[in-house]
Amino acid sequence: MTRIIVVEDDIGQLEELVSFLKFSKHEARGVVDGIELENCLSEFSPEIVLLDYCLPGETGATLAERLRERFGTSIGIVMVTALNRGSDRIECRLAGADNYLVKPINFFELLALIDNMSHRLNSLPNMDQTWKLLPTRSELMPPQLPAITLTNWELLLLQTMADADNQQADRDTLIKALGKDPSHYDPRALETSMSRLRRKLPSLENGSNPLQTLRGVGYKFIRPLVVAR
Repeated sequence: MTRIIVVEDDIGQLEELVSFLKFSKHEARGVVDGIELENCLSEFSPEIVLLDYCLPGETGATLAERLRERFGTSIGIVMVTALNRGSDRIECRLAGADNYLVKPINFFELLALIDNMSHRLNSLPNMDQTWKLLPTRSELMPPQLPAITLTNWELLLLQTMADADNQQADRDTLIKALGKDPSHYDPRALETSMSRLRRKLPSLENGSNPLQTLRGVGYKFIRPLVVAR
């Protein structure tokens, strides 16, 4: 069973595809645009994302680029579209898509693609990617790298995210963790603290930062983060 998110703005096609994937013993969720995708990602961790190319708001290529930046090579991205021009294929590949399917989808081809991609993802080296937070030493230990010294505020911010669902916390929660009142606290001060913390953190294998900004929401640590208590 593979965890899959389908992003498709045609409700009929979305329901048909999600139903077929569930019937094929996969765990599938369906969303219609980038906003719903972000909401789904906050509670569901996919192994593969199927992206329609032509979406309202952000295009599938833009979403693929953001997914690749956030998750690196740990997920598979498949672009699904009625467009079949070479320039479209190139754009999707450059954005980070692994494969490109042209509508109408051959469901048996899709299943074969999912099986092959799942096998490849599961065959990747299983290195420990856990980041360890050490409150007694005010340090953060990245995997296979030297410890990073933290300020008291940085420690509190990371502890709050480590303890939160999906390691995601909104601005008000983070401000309260610092002992401040969100109604009287300048959110720009939080953004400054987060920016300084991000600059301390080493980049992931794909060049992205493990501390991600969720636009209009807050922040999320996208690698396993545990507190040594």
